Amino acid sequence: MRLKVYYKSEIMKKLTALFAAVLVIAGACTTIKEVPVTVKTEILPLGDSVKLHEGSLLYSLPLTAFDFTVVAEKTTQTAGPYHKYADQFLGLKDVIKENRTIWTIRQVNIKPIVEIDPDKYYVIESDGLIELNALALRKAGLILDINPGLYSTREYYYGNFSNDVKKSAIRDMGSDSYYDIEQDTAYRVVELDTAFVRIPYVLERRRQLTLEEQAENTARILLELREGRHLILTGEATVFPQDRAAIDEINRLEEEYITLFSGKSSTEIRRFRFFFVPEKEMEGRPVILFRFSSETGVLDASDISGRPVVVEMITENKVTNINIIENDLSSGEKYNKLFYRVPEVVNIRVTDGRATLGYSRQLIYQFGKVITLPANYILR
Repeated sequence: MRLKVYYKSEIMKKLTALFAAVLVIAGACTTIKEVPVTVKTEILPLGDSVKLHEGSLLYSLPLTAFDFTVVAEKTTQTAGPYHKYADQFLGLKDVIKENRTIWTIRQVNIKPIVEIDPDKYYVIESDGLIELNALALRKAGLILDINPGLYSTREYYYGNFSNDVKKSAIRDMGSDSYYDIEQDTAYRVVELDTAFVRIPYVLERRRQLTLEEQAENTARILLELREGRHLILTGEATVFPQDRAAIDEINRLEEEYITLFSGKSSTEIRRFRFFFVPEKEMEGRPVILFRFSSETGVLDASDISGRPVVVEMITENKVTNINIIENDLSSGEKYNKLFYRVPEVVNIRVTDGRATLGYSRQLIYQFGKVITLPANYILR
Protein backbone atom coordinates (compact mmCIF):
# COMPACT_ATOMS: atom_id res chain seq x y z
CA MET A 1 0.00 0.00 0.00
CA ARG A 2 1.29 3.45 -0.99
CA LEU A 3 0.46 6.53 1.06
CA LYS A 4 -0.05 9.88 -0.68
CA VAL A 5 1.72 12.59 1.30
CA TYR A 6 0.76 16.32 1.05
CA TYR A 7 3.20 18.92 2.06
CA LYS A 8 2.20 22.07 3.94
CA SER A 9 3.14 24.39 1.08
CA GLU A 10 0.84 22.66 -1.36
CA ILE A 11 -2.13 22.88 1.04
CA MET A 12 -1.66 26.64 1.42
CA LYS A 13 -1.64 27.10 -2.34
CA LYS A 14 -5.01 25.31 -2.71
CA LEU A 15 -6.63 27.37 0.09
CA THR A 16 -5.45 30.62 -1.44
CA ALA A 17 -6.96 29.74 -4.81
CA LEU A 18 -10.32 28.78 -3.20
CA PHE A 19 -10.48 32.02 -1.23
CA ALA A 20 -9.87 34.08 -4.36
CA ALA A 21 -12.72 32.33 -6.19
CA VAL A 22 -15.10 33.06 -3.32
CA LEU A 23 -14.20 36.74 -3.43
CA VAL A 24 -14.91 36.90 -7.16
CA ILE A 25 -18.37 35.32 -6.72
CA ALA A 26 -19.24 37.54 -3.79
CA GLY A 27 -18.20 40.62 -5.68
CA ALA A 28 -20.42 39.70 -8.60
CA CYS A 29 -23.47 39.37 -6.34
CA THR A 30 -22.95 42.67 -4.54
CA THR A 31 -25.52 45.45 -5.47
CA ILE A 32 -23.90 48.50 -6.94
CA LYS A 33 -25.31 51.70 -5.43
CA GLU A 34 -25.95 54.53 -7.90
CA VAL A 35 -25.07 58.08 -7.07
CA PRO A 36 -28.30 60.10 -6.68
CA VAL A 37 -28.95 62.68 -9.39
CA THR A 38 -30.62 65.95 -8.40
CA VAL A 39 -33.43 67.00 -10.79
CA LYS A 40 -34.28 70.70 -10.81
CA THR A 41 -37.99 71.45 -11.36
CA GLU A 42 -39.39 74.97 -11.68
CA ILE A 43 -43.05 75.98 -11.80
CA LEU A 44 -43.59 79.53 -12.98
CA PRO A 45 -46.75 81.59 -13.54
CA LEU A 46 -47.27 82.10 -17.27
CA GLY A 47 -46.69 85.71 -18.25
CA ASP A 48 -44.86 88.03 -20.58
CA SER A 49 -41.47 87.19 -19.06
CA VAL A 50 -42.03 83.41 -19.08
CA LYS A 51 -41.67 81.53 -22.33
CA LEU A 52 -42.60 77.96 -23.15
CA HIS A 53 -39.72 75.68 -24.09
CA GLU A 54 -39.80 72.30 -25.72
CA GLY A 55 -40.78 69.66 -23.19
CA SER A 56 -42.49 72.11 -20.84
CA LEU A 57 -45.84 71.27 -19.27
CA LEU A 58 -48.74 73.72 -18.97
CA TYR A 59 -51.66 73.53 -16.55
CA SER A 60 -54.27 75.87 -15.11
CA LEU A 61 -56.11 76.43 -11.87
CA PRO A 62 -59.89 75.90 -11.85
CA LEU A 63 -62.47 78.67 -11.82
CA THR A 64 -66.16 78.38 -10.86
CA ALA A 65 -68.83 79.90 -13.07
CA PHE A 66 -72.61 79.61 -12.80
CA ASP A 67 -75.40 78.99 -15.27
CA PHE A 68 -78.63 80.52 -13.93
CA THR A 69 -81.86 79.24 -15.49
CA VAL A 70 -84.85 81.49 -14.82
CA VAL A 71 -88.22 79.75 -15.10
CA ALA A 72 -90.89 82.39 -15.73
CA GLU A 73 -94.62 82.03 -16.29
CA LYS A 74 -96.30 84.28 -18.86
CA THR A 75 -100.07 84.74 -18.56
CA THR A 76 -101.86 86.55 -21.38
CA GLN A 77 -105.36 87.87 -20.63
CA THR A 78 -107.67 89.08 -23.41
CA ALA A 79 -110.90 90.86 -22.56
CA GLY A 80 -114.06 89.73 -24.32
CA PRO A 81 -115.89 92.21 -26.58
CA TYR A 82 -119.01 91.97 -24.37
CA HIS A 83 -117.31 92.15 -20.96
CA LYS A 84 -119.35 95.27 -20.07
CA TYR A 85 -122.61 93.30 -20.39
CA ALA A 86 -121.46 90.04 -18.74
CA ASP A 87 -123.34 90.77 -15.53
CA GLN A 88 -126.36 92.24 -17.27
CA PHE A 89 -127.14 89.36 -19.63
CA LEU A 90 -125.43 86.31 -18.04
CA GLY A 91 -124.79 87.27 -14.43
CA LEU A 92 -121.03 86.73 -14.75
CA LYS A 93 -118.82 88.39 -12.13
CA ASP A 94 -115.01 88.97 -12.03
CA VAL A 95 -114.52 88.90 -15.79
CA ILE A 96 -111.40 90.12 -17.61
CA LYS A 97 -111.95 93.78 -18.40
CA GLU A 98 -108.69 94.72 -20.17
CA ASN A 99 -105.95 93.15 -22.25
CA ARG A 100 -102.80 92.60 -20.26
CA THR A 101 -99.83 90.30 -19.77
CA ILE A 102 -98.70 89.11 -16.35
CA TRP A 103 -95.21 87.67 -15.78
CA THR A 104 -94.25 85.67 -12.70
CA ILE A 105 -90.89 84.11 -11.78
CA ARG A 106 -91.46 80.58 -10.59
CA GLN A 107 -87.90 79.58 -9.72
CA VAL A 108 -84.22 80.16 -10.47
CA ASN A 109 -82.02 77.09 -10.91
CA ILE A 110 -78.30 77.43 -10.13
CA LYS A 111 -75.84 75.15 -11.94
CA PRO A 112 -72.08 75.38 -11.17
CA ILE A 113 -69.58 75.04 -14.03
CA VAL A 114 -65.84 74.44 -13.58
CA GLU A 115 -63.74 76.32 -16.12
CA ILE A 116 -60.11 77.18 -16.74
CA ASP A 117 -59.00 80.37 -15.03
CA PRO A 118 -57.31 82.41 -17.81
CA ASP A 119 -55.32 84.37 -15.21
CA LYS A 120 -53.87 81.28 -13.52
CA TYR A 121 -51.73 79.41 -16.06
CA TYR A 122 -48.53 77.76 -14.85
CA VAL A 123 -45.52 76.33 -16.69
CA ILE A 124 -43.62 73.28 -15.39
CA GLU A 125 -40.00 73.06 -16.54
CA SER A 126 -37.43 70.46 -15.52
CA ASP A 127 -33.95 69.39 -16.53
CA GLY A 128 -34.76 65.72 -16.00
CA LEU A 129 -37.59 63.28 -15.39
CA ILE A 130 -40.58 65.16 -13.90
CA GLU A 131 -42.09 63.33 -10.97
CA LEU A 132 -45.04 65.11 -9.36
CA ASN A 133 -48.51 64.61 -7.95
CA ALA A 134 -50.45 66.34 -10.74
CA LEU A 135 -52.58 63.26 -11.44
CA ALA A 136 -53.93 63.10 -7.90
CA LEU A 137 -54.59 66.84 -7.82
CA ARG A 138 -56.36 66.66 -11.17
CA LYS A 139 -58.66 63.91 -9.94
CA ALA A 140 -59.46 65.98 -6.87
CA GLY A 141 -60.35 68.96 -9.08
CA LEU A 142 -57.65 71.22 -7.64
CA ILE A 143 -55.87 71.75 -10.98
CA LEU A 144 -57.08 71.42 -14.58
CA ASP A 145 -55.67 70.26 -17.89
CA ILE A 146 -55.78 72.62 -20.85
CA ASN A 147 -58.71 70.77 -22.39
CA PRO A 148 -60.84 72.54 -25.06
CA GLY A 149 -63.45 69.78 -24.74
CA LEU A 150 -64.49 71.39 -21.47
CA TYR A 151 -66.24 74.11 -23.49
CA SER A 152 -67.38 72.18 -26.56
CA THR A 153 -69.76 69.98 -24.55
CA ARG A 154 -71.65 72.91 -23.09
CA GLU A 155 -74.79 74.40 -24.61
CA TYR A 156 -74.86 78.17 -24.85
CA TYR A 157 -78.52 79.14 -25.19
CA TYR A 158 -79.91 82.34 -23.81
CA GLY A 159 -83.51 83.50 -23.86
CA ASN A 160 -84.29 86.73 -25.67
CA PHE A 161 -85.30 89.74 -23.63
CA SER A 162 -88.37 91.02 -25.45
CA ASN A 163 -91.93 91.94 -24.66
CA ASP A 164 -93.39 89.91 -27.51
CA VAL A 165 -96.93 90.01 -26.15
CA LYS A 166 -99.19 88.12 -28.53
CA LYS A 167 -102.84 89.04 -28.14
CA SER A 168 -105.29 86.27 -28.87
CA ALA A 169 -107.71 87.91 -31.27
CA ILE A 170 -111.42 87.14 -31.12
CA ARG A 171 -112.76 87.01 -34.66
CA ASP A 172 -116.30 85.68 -34.20
CA MET A 173 -118.52 88.01 -32.18
CA GLY A 174 -121.08 85.24 -31.73
CA SER A 175 -124.18 87.20 -32.77
CA ASP A 176 -126.59 85.71 -35.33
CA SER A 177 -126.93 89.12 -37.01
CA TYR A 178 -124.94 92.34 -36.98
CA TYR A 179 -127.34 94.71 -38.71
CA ASP A 180 -131.06 95.45 -38.80
CA ILE A 181 -133.25 96.55 -41.70
CA GLU A 182 -135.29 99.63 -40.96
CA GLN A 183 -138.22 100.70 -43.12
CA ASP A 184 -139.21 104.28 -43.48
CA THR A 185 -141.82 106.06 -45.56
CA ALA A 186 -140.52 108.69 -47.89
CA TYR A 187 -142.37 111.00 -50.29
CA ARG A 188 -141.57 112.33 -53.66
CA VAL A 189 -143.39 115.19 -55.30
CA VAL A 190 -144.96 114.63 -58.74
CA GLU A 191 -146.44 117.42 -60.86
CA LEU A 192 -149.85 116.62 -62.32
CA ASP A 193 -151.38 119.27 -64.59
CA THR A 194 -151.66 122.29 -62.41
CA ALA A 195 -151.00 120.60 -59.03
CA PHE A 196 -148.18 118.89 -57.14
CA VAL A 197 -148.87 115.48 -55.57
CA ARG A 198 -146.82 113.76 -52.86
CA ILE A 199 -146.50 110.04 -53.59
CA PRO A 200 -145.31 107.87 -50.65
CA TYR A 201 -142.86 104.96 -51.01
CA VAL A 202 -141.06 102.56 -48.64
CA LEU A 203 -137.34 103.16 -47.99
CA GLU A 204 -135.24 100.36 -46.47
CA ARG A 205 -131.98 101.09 -44.70
CA ARG A 206 -129.44 98.83 -42.98
CA ARG A 207 -128.57 99.82 -39.45
CA GLN A 208 -125.61 98.23 -37.74
CA LEU A 209 -126.47 96.77 -34.36
CA THR A 210 -124.91 98.40 -31.36
CA LEU A 211 -122.46 96.42 -29.22
CA GLU A 212 -125.12 96.01 -26.55
CA GLU A 213 -127.61 94.58 -29.07
CA GLN A 214 -124.97 92.14 -30.36
CA ALA A 215 -124.24 91.06 -26.79
CA GLU A 216 -127.95 90.50 -26.19
CA ASN A 217 -128.23 88.31 -29.31
CA THR A 218 -125.15 86.29 -28.29
CA ALA A 219 -126.51 85.79 -24.77
CA ARG A 220 -129.82 84.60 -26.21
CA ILE A 221 -128.04 82.01 -28.39
CA LEU A 222 -126.00 80.84 -25.39
CA LEU A 223 -129.13 80.35 -23.31
CA GLU A 224 -130.79 78.44 -26.16
CA LEU A 225 -127.76 76.08 -26.31
CA ARG A 226 -128.06 75.40 -22.61
CA GLU A 227 -131.79 74.73 -22.96
CA GLY A 228 -131.21 72.34 -25.89
CA ARG A 229 -128.58 70.42 -23.93
CA HIS A 230 -130.96 70.17 -21.00
CA LEU A 231 -133.69 68.74 -23.23
CA ILE A 232 -131.33 66.14 -24.66
CA LEU A 233 -130.02 65.03 -21.29
CA THR A 234 -133.49 64.81 -19.73
CA GLY A 235 -134.94 62.90 -22.70
CA GLU A 236 -137.44 65.60 -23.64
CA ALA A 237 -135.93 66.18 -27.08
CA THR A 238 -137.70 64.54 -30.03
CA VAL A 239 -134.40 63.53 -31.66
CA PHE A 240 -131.73 61.75 -29.65
CA PRO A 241 -128.07 61.80 -30.70
CA GLN A 242 -126.36 58.47 -31.37
CA ASP A 243 -123.26 59.40 -29.35
CA ARG A 244 -121.75 62.21 -27.30
CA ALA A 245 -120.76 64.22 -30.36
CA ALA A 246 -123.75 66.56 -30.08
CA ILE A 247 -123.22 67.18 -26.36
CA ASP A 248 -119.48 67.78 -26.88
CA GLU A 249 -120.18 70.29 -29.65
CA ILE A 250 -122.74 72.12 -27.50
CA ASN A 251 -120.19 72.30 -24.67
CA ARG A 252 -117.53 73.67 -27.05
CA LEU A 253 -119.88 76.33 -28.43
CA GLU A 254 -120.99 77.30 -24.95
CA GLU A 255 -117.34 77.79 -23.90
CA GLU A 256 -116.67 79.95 -26.95
CA TYR A 257 -119.71 82.11 -26.30
CA ILE A 258 -118.87 82.53 -22.62
CA THR A 259 -115.34 83.77 -23.46
CA LEU A 260 -116.94 86.61 -25.43
CA PHE A 261 -118.17 87.89 -22.09
CA SER A 262 -115.61 86.59 -19.58
CA GLY A 263 -112.48 86.88 -21.76
CA LYS A 264 -109.60 84.47 -22.53
CA SER A 265 -106.54 83.59 -20.52
CA SER A 266 -103.54 81.52 -21.65
CA THR A 267 -100.38 80.52 -19.77
CA GLU A 268 -96.97 79.45 -21.04
CA ILE A 269 -93.58 78.73 -19.44
CA ARG A 270 -90.48 80.59 -20.62
CA ARG A 271 -86.87 79.84 -19.66
CA PHE A 272 -84.01 82.35 -19.69
CA ARG A 273 -80.35 81.53 -19.06
CA PHE A 274 -77.65 83.80 -17.65
CA PHE A 275 -73.94 83.01 -17.55
CA PHE A 276 -72.23 84.48 -14.48
CA VAL A 277 -68.59 84.43 -13.33
CA PRO A 278 -68.18 85.47 -9.67
CA GLU A 279 -65.27 87.66 -8.67
CA LYS A 280 -63.67 87.91 -5.29
CA GLU A 281 -64.77 91.54 -4.97
CA MET A 282 -68.45 90.48 -5.22
CA GLU A 283 -68.32 88.53 -1.97
CA GLY A 284 -70.90 89.69 0.56
CA ARG A 285 -72.60 92.30 -1.63
CA PRO A 286 -75.59 92.09 -4.01
CA VAL A 287 -74.83 91.95 -7.74
CA ILE A 288 -77.53 92.59 -10.36
CA LEU A 289 -78.06 89.42 -12.39
CA PHE A 290 -81.00 90.65 -14.51
CA ARG A 291 -84.10 92.81 -14.20
CA PHE A 292 -87.75 91.81 -14.13
CA SER A 293 -91.07 93.45 -14.85
CA SER A 294 -94.50 91.92 -14.28
CA GLU A 295 -95.64 93.52 -17.56
CA THR A 296 -92.69 92.80 -19.89
CA GLY A 297 -91.01 89.84 -18.17
CA VAL A 298 -87.28 89.10 -17.89
CA LEU A 299 -85.07 92.00 -18.96
CA ASP A 300 -81.38 92.66 -19.38
CA ALA A 301 -79.47 94.04 -16.40
CA SER A 302 -79.07 97.38 -18.19
CA ASP A 303 -82.83 97.87 -18.73
CA ILE A 304 -83.96 100.16 -15.90
CA SER A 305 -87.65 99.63 -16.66
CA GLY A 306 -87.69 96.54 -14.43
CA ARG A 307 -86.76 95.97 -10.81
CA PRO A 308 -83.34 94.36 -10.20
CA VAL A 309 -82.92 90.69 -9.37
CA VAL A 310 -79.66 90.25 -7.49
CA VAL A 311 -77.38 87.39 -6.49
CA GLU A 312 -75.72 87.39 -3.08
CA MET A 313 -72.71 85.20 -2.23
CA ILE A 314 -71.85 84.70 1.44
CA THR A 315 -68.77 82.60 2.21
CA GLU A 316 -68.51 80.32 5.22
CA ASN A 317 -64.76 81.06 5.62
CA LYS A 318 -63.73 77.42 5.67
CA VAL A 319 -60.25 78.07 4.23
CA THR A 320 -59.68 81.57 5.55
CA ASN A 321 -57.77 80.34 8.60
CA ILE A 322 -55.36 78.18 6.62
CA ASN A 323 -51.87 79.39 7.47
CA ILE A 324 -49.47 79.36 4.53
CA ILE A 325 -45.74 79.68 5.24
CA GLU A 326 -44.07 81.23 2.21
CA ASN A 327 -40.39 80.64 1.50
CA ASP A 328 -38.00 83.51 1.15
CA LEU A 329 -37.91 84.89 -2.38
CA SER A 330 -34.14 85.18 -2.28
CA SER A 331 -33.70 81.48 -1.54
CA GLY A 332 -34.88 80.49 -5.00
CA GLU A 333 -37.32 77.87 -3.58
CA LYS A 334 -40.58 79.74 -4.01
CA TYR A 335 -41.32 78.43 -7.49
CA ASN A 336 -40.09 74.93 -6.75
CA LYS A 337 -43.66 74.11 -5.74
CA LEU A 338 -46.83 72.95 -7.45
CA PHE A 339 -49.57 75.58 -7.30
CA TYR A 340 -53.14 74.40 -6.71
CA ARG A 341 -56.39 76.02 -5.57
CA VAL A 342 -58.58 75.09 -2.61
CA PRO A 343 -62.23 76.26 -3.08
CA GLU A 344 -64.36 78.05 -0.52
CA VAL A 345 -67.88 77.03 0.57
CA VAL A 346 -70.33 79.75 -0.49
CA ASN A 347 -74.05 80.21 0.11
CA ILE A 348 -75.69 81.65 -3.02
CA ARG A 349 -79.07 83.37 -2.88
CA VAL A 350 -81.07 85.00 -5.70
CA THR A 351 -83.66 87.58 -4.59
CA ASP A 352 -85.83 90.27 -6.15
CA GLY A 353 -86.08 92.41 -3.04
CA ARG A 354 -89.31 90.70 -2.02
CA ALA A 355 -88.69 86.97 -1.95
CA THR A 356 -85.95 84.39 -2.42
CA LEU A 357 -86.14 82.97 -5.95
CA GLY A 358 -83.24 80.50 -5.77
CA TYR A 359 -80.75 79.16 -3.23
CA SER A 360 -77.74 76.87 -3.43
CA ARG A 361 -74.61 75.96 -1.46
CA GLN A 362 -71.63 75.57 -3.78
CA LEU A 363 -67.84 75.55 -3.92
CA ILE A 364 -66.28 78.59 -5.59
CA TYR A 365 -62.61 78.17 -6.44
CA GLN A 366 -61.70 81.83 -6.88
CA PHE A 367 -63.05 82.62 -3.41
CA GLY A 368 -60.58 80.15 -1.90
CA LYS A 369 -56.78 80.18 -1.69
CA VAL A 370 -53.86 79.25 -3.90
CA ILE A 371 -51.57 76.83 -2.04
CA THR A 372 -48.23 75.31 -2.99
CA LEU A 373 -47.01 71.72 -2.68
CA PRO A 374 -43.53 70.30 -3.33
CA ALA A 375 -43.37 69.39 -7.02
CA ASN A 376 -41.69 66.00 -6.39
CA TYR A 377 -44.07 64.98 -3.62
CA ILE A 378 -46.08 61.91 -4.65
CA LEU A 379 -49.47 61.32 -3.01
CA ARG A 380 -50.04 57.65 -2.18
